Amino acid sequence: MANFLRNSSSSSGILNGIKSVFSGGCWRKDVATVKAARSHQRGQRDIIVGTTTGVFEIWDTHWSNGSIMKKQFDIRQDLCRCLGRNHTEAAGDADLKIIDFALMSCGDNEQGLQDSGAESWRLCLVVAPSRETGRRCISVVQLLLSEEVHVLAASSIDLNFAPTLSSDLQPNIKLHVATVSQTAFIVIGQSVLLLSLVSYGDSPTSQLLLDSDRLPSPFNDHITFRAGADYKLLGSGCEDEQGEGSSSACLVMVRNFGVIRIAVRSRQSAGNEIEDAQITAKTKIEQAVFYGTRPGNPLDLTDKGGFDFSSQEIEEAALEICGELLRSTSHYIPSTSVSLDQNLRLRAKALDDLASLLLQHKKPLRRQTWYELLWGAEKLAAQRALWKLEDKARRAMGQGNTFLAHVIGSMNEKFKTKSEYQEDKDNVRGWFLFDTFRMEHIIPWIFKALKLQKGISTKQGRRVLEEIVQASELSLAVLETAFRFRDEHARQYGLEDEHIEDGVLTSGYDGLSEFWTSQGIVYLETGHLLDLELDTCRAWTQQTTTSLDLREQQFVRQIAENSARQLRVLSLMHYERVRWLSSQEDPKSVDEGIELEQTHTKQRRWQLFKLAGIGQLEDAISLAEKFRDMSALVELIIELQDQTMADSEPAGNVTNYESEQVSRRISTYFEKFGEPWADAFFSRQISMGQSEILFTMRRFQPFINRFLHKNPSYARLCWINDAIGEDDYEAAARSLETLALEGESDLWCHRVELSLSKLATLAAWEESSATGKPIIGIEIKRLEDLAELDAVQEVVYAYIMPALQGAIDQKAETELAIDQFGKLVNDTPSLHEVLSFLLTKVISRQILRVDQLVDLLTLIDGGQVSEETQNEFIGKEFYLALRVIRLNSSTQEGPLYHVPLQKLVWRRCMIRDDWQLERNVDNADLESEDHIHCVSLLRTLTLCLRDKHCADADSRPLYVPSSPLDVVLNESDLESILSSYPQEQRSRICRDLSRENDILRQRIEEGKLEFWYRKLLISAEEAVTSSATHPTGAMMQFSDGLQAHHLETETPSTRAQLSWL
Repeated sequence: MANFLRNSSSSSGILNGIKSVFSGGCWRKDVATVKAARSHQRGQRDIIVGTTTGVFEIWDTHWSNGSIMKKQFDIRQDLCRCLGRNHTEAAGDADLKIIDFALMSCGDNEQGLQDSGAESWRLCLVVAPSRETGRRCISVVQLLLSEEVHVLAASSIDLNFAPTLSSDLQPNIKLHVATVSQTAFIVIGQSVLLLSLVSYGDSPTSQLLLDSDRLPSPFNDHITFRAGADYKLLGSGCEDEQGEGSSSACLVMVRNFGVIRIAVRSRQSAGNEIEDAQITAKTKIEQAVFYGTRPGNPLDLTDKGGFDFSSQEIEEAALEICGELLRSTSHYIPSTSVSLDQNLRLRAKALDDLASLLLQHKKPLRRQTWYELLWGAEKLAAQRALWKLEDKARRAMGQGNTFLAHVIGSMNEKFKTKSEYQEDKDNVRGWFLFDTFRMEHIIPWIFKALKLQKGISTKQGRRVLEEIVQASELSLAVLETAFRFRDEHARQYGLEDEHIEDGVLTSGYDGLSEFWTSQGIVYLETGHLLDLELDTCRAWTQQTTTSLDLREQQFVRQIAENSARQLRVLSLMHYERVRWLSSQEDPKSVDEGIELEQTHTKQRRWQLFKLAGIGQLEDAISLAEKFRDMSALVELIIELQDQTMADSEPAGNVTNYESEQVSRRISTYFEKFGEPWADAFFSRQISMGQSEILFTMRRFQPFINRFLHKNPSYARLCWINDAIGEDDYEAAARSLETLALEGESDLWCHRVELSLSKLATLAAWEESSATGKPIIGIEIKRLEDLAELDAVQEVVYAYIMPALQGAIDQKAETELAIDQFGKLVNDTPSLHEVLSFLLTKVISRQILRVDQLVDLLTLIDGGQVSEETQNEFIGKEFYLALRVIRLNSSTQEGPLYHVPLQKLVWRRCMIRDDWQLERNVDNADLESEDHIHCVSLLRTLTLCLRDKHCADADSRPLYVPSSPLDVVLNESDLESILSSYPQEQRSRICRDLSRENDILRQRIEEGKLEFWYRKLLISAEEAVTSSATHPTGAMMQFSDGLQAHHLETETPSTRAQLSWL
C-alpha cells in the first residue's frame, strides 16, 4: 500500500486507496472507477473494480485478512451485442470505453435472472461511443452480474446539449444512482442529465411499439448550468431516500452559489406509460422564459440541447404561451397579488424573452408567427401606455369614474371577458388583465362613448371639450405606442428583413392576416374622431358670442395639438390598410383599397386645411411634407405667405426677415421634392392669375421649362418662356406653331400665332451663323401656307357678313346664313347639316380644318348678295378649294388623302350648272355660248390654268382632270372622305355623296358633259394664252382676286398669296 500512501493528500478513504492501488504500476489495467458494495460482516466489504475496457472484478476486503478477488467478469461481448456491435478480439480495447458505473439494488423483476444461491450485483454503466462513429453520445447500460452477465436495458443519449464538452469524456462525466432509485444522475461538464431507469414493462402498447421498432427511448432531461468560472461545478454526489415521502437526489456544488439539490419526485401517471414519458416544447420554453432570465440564476435554461423539437411544435408552443400571456392565464405570472402596472410589465418582459429565446435558437418560423408575437407585444405596450393615463386620471379624480372606465363600461359584453378572479368587480382592471388579446376594440368604443348633444349649455360644452381631450389622449396612446413599438422592436421579433417605416410595413403583405392597427372599424372610427376634433376646435375658435375662459382655452389648444398627431396616425393606418387590401386575392378587397385611397386623399387635404385654420399651420405644413401632398402643401405655403404679410405689416424689418424665411423654404422644396412640387406650385400661381411670377424665378428655370413643355394647356406661356427664359427662338417658333395647330380654336389668334412663329423662325435664322439655310426657307413657306388657309376663311367670312347685318344674335346669324347660302343643299339633308355646322364656325370665328374648308367652299351658294360682292368671290370658290388642298399638302396624310378631295371639288363644280341648255349640240347659238362663258366650270378651269403661270416654280400645279369620268369617286375614295366625319353621320353623308356621283354620271350621259368639258378646256387654254400676251382689264378680272382689287395696275408677283396676309 506504499503507492497508495504516497498519493495526493486529497485522496482519503479505503475506496480511493484501493482505486489508487489498482491504478498503480503493479496492476496494469485502466480502472474506470471503484465502488463499495454490500458488507456481510463487521470489518468486511465487497469492492467492485471496473476497468474502461469492460473487465469487472469483485474483491472481498477485510480489515485483518486483506483482499481476495471473488469474481471477475468480462462484459465486452455483452456490451457490443446489446449496443449493436460485432465485438472481436482485434477491436476489443478500442471499440468501447466504460467511463463510470454505479451500484443499484436488485428489483423484483430481476429475481428470476439470479442463479439460486448465487450472489449477484446490479450495475448501471456509462459507456463512451466508438471512436470510429464520430458521434457525440454516451450509452447507459443496466446489467446484472451473477454467474453470468445479464444486460437488462440499454439506451443512447446525444450530448448536443453540452457543446463545450471536451473529447476526453472520462474526467468530465460522473454517474450517480441512488441505491433504490429509478433515476440516474449523470454529471456531464456543466450539465446534469436525468435519465429514467424504469422499463416500459409488458403492456400491450409497449409490446406493439417494440415489435414495430418504434419504442421511444427512456425519458431523459438535462439541467445545464451557466458557463464561466463563476458557475463552475466543483463537485457532485448522490443522496438516497431517507424515508417515506422523501426522494433520491443529486447534490451539486456550484462556485459562488452553494449546494444545489436536484430531487426527483414521483408524478401522477397519465394512464399511458409511453405518453407519460414525454416532455413538450411548451414546458421547455416556459422554463427558459420564466426562470432562465432571472438574475443570479445559475441554471442555463436557454441552451440549444433542450429545444430539439420541430419548427411546428415550437410555433404552436410559442403562440400558446403568447395567448396565455395576453389572457393572463399563465401560471407563472400572478394576476391578483401584484399591481396592474407590475403585471403588465412582467407580461411584456416574458413576451420579449420569448422572442429573444426563439431568435437565439434560430428556428425557422413562419412570418405570420413572428407577426402575431409582435402584435401581442404591441398590445401590451399600448395597454401600458393606457394604464399610465388611467393611473394619472385616477389620482386626479379621486373616487370618481374616469373616462376610460366609462368607455369600458359602455363596451358590448362580447368584447369583454368575464373572469372568476375579478373579486373586486373592477372592470378596468379586468379589461387590462384578460382582454389584452383583443384590446383593439377599445379604439372604436372611445369615439362611441362620447356623448354628443346639440344645443348644450356652456357647462355641458366644457364637459364635452374635456371628454374629447381625454378620448384623443387615449386613442393616441394606443395607436402611437403601437406603431412606435413596431418600428423600434421589429428586429427583436425576427423581422429584421422587413421594410418597416414609421411602424408601417412598406411591402410584402402577402400571406399576412389583417393588421390590428388598421382594421376596418378601427380605421373608420379613428377618422371620425379626428373630424370631431377638428370641427369642435373650429367651432370654439370661431365663437364670437362669448369669450373663452382659461380652462376652455387650454382644452381647445390641446385638441388642436392632438389633431395634428391624430392626422399623422390616421395616415399611417391608411397606408397600412390600403397596402394590405391591395395584396389580397379577392377583387372586392382590391377595389376597396383603390376607393379608400381616392377618398382618403381628398379628405386628408381638407383635414390639413382645417388643421391650418385652428392655429396649427406649421404642423399642417410638416404633415403635408411628410405625405408629399404637393397640392395641399402649396395652398398651405400660400396661406403662410399671406399670414406673414398680414402679421408683419407694422413690424418693419421683421417683414423682410419672415418673407425671406418663407422664400427660403419654397426654394428648399424645389430641391427636396423636385418636379412634383414645381408642377403644383406653378399651376397654383397660374390659377391665381400670377403667371408672371414664372418669368421672374430664373433660378428655377429648368423646372419652369419642363413644366410648361409637358402641359399643352400652358402653351401660350411656353413660347414666352422659350423666348425670354431660354433665349431659344427656334423652340419658341415650334411652341407657337404647335399652339396654333393643336391648341387654338380662334381664327384671329391662330393667325397671330402663325405670324409670331414666322417671326421667331426668322429671328432664330438671324442669330445662327449659317446663312441661306434651305431648311429656313422651307419652314417659312410652310408657315405662310398655313396663314393663307386662314386668309381663305377670312374671304368667306367677308362674303357672308353683309347678309347677316340684321341678326340680333349669333343664332339668328346662323339661321340667316343657312337660309341664304344653303339653297344648293336643300335636297341633301346630311350635307345641309354639314354646311350649317360650318357656317356656325365661320360666324363664331373658329378655325376650320382643310376638309371642312373644302366642304364650305364647294357647298355654299351665292344667295342674294350685291353684284359687286359676287365679283370678288362667286366663281372662284372651287378654285380656292383646290388651292386650299395644295396649301395643306405638306401637313396632311399625302396623296391618298388629297386626291379624293380634289375629285370631290371637281365633281361638285361639274354638277353645279345645268348642261342641258341645248338639246342639239350642233345647233348651239351665240346665246348659249355666252351662258357657257359664265358657268363655274369655265371660271375654275381658267383660274387653275392661269395659276400654273403665276405660281412659284416650286409649287405644284393645281389638279385639272382630263375627263369628267376621272372625278367619279370609287369606294376607297368614299372611305377616305368619310373618315373625317363623325361616326354617327357617315352613313347619311355616304348616301348624299353617292347621289352626287349619280348626278355626275347623268350629266355625262344626258347632258353631253364630255363634249362641253373638252370645249371649255380649249376655251380656257386660249383665254389664258391670250391674257399672258395681251393682258387687258377684262381678262385680268379672271386673275386671282385675292391679290388685289385692281390687278390692272399691278405686276403679277411670284408670291401673290402673301398679299393675303
